[in-house]
Amino acid sequence: QVGVVWPLRPGRLTMASSSAPIVLASATSVTPGGTVIPPGVRVTWSERADRLSLHVEIAEPEEVAVSSTDAGAVAIDADSDERRLEVRLQLFSQIDASKTRWTASGRGVALELSKLRIGRWNVLVAGVTPATIKVDWSQYVDEEEEREAKLYPHGYDTYKMRGAMGKDWGSNVAHELAAQKQLAAINTSRPDEEDEEISCY
Repeated sequence: QVGVVWPLRPGRLTMASSSAPIVLASATSVTPGGTVIPPGVRVTWSERADRLSLHVEIAEPEEVAVSSTDAGAVAIDADSDERRLEVRLQLFSQIDASKTRWTASGRGVALELSKLRIGRWNVLVAGVTPATIKVDWSQYVDEEEEREAKLYPHGYDTYKMRGAMGKDWGSNVAHELAAQKQLAAINTSRPDEEDEEISCY
């Protein structure tokens, strides 16, 4: 069975020799929503209510170019292994393209995108999500954890923790006083006694 790889480029179609082996091509992943991911490229992502974090896995990318629009169209172009890779993402909703930030490393291209409206998307792209787009579970934070992080940016509320753990939670004063009292109980020396002189031979 012979498949057709879309899109077709203008030109003549010729039949290969019947003796030549048939090699199935790795088709570029194209979805109805407008997302295009070349073979060998994977996209991982995570989100917060106000932003998206993406990592496009491209080995040793060179001549990297990134562009985005408020409508949610993101383009990442890069040379890798003597190929020019063109990644196209049509995001689920709108972004503030003026705040798009990206960096390139030997492992790929990382992007930070700001949503135009606050809220969770739960999906990255419009239309059908390609199999090469995966959630980055190492960076995943659910909505409740995100709310707690915003309420207590420096950690948990110490007043609530003190109420749960007792009035002396978070303080070393009581422990220090108890230690001094215990030390005084076992100290048999008297302040008015002179120290004995010890000679060593």
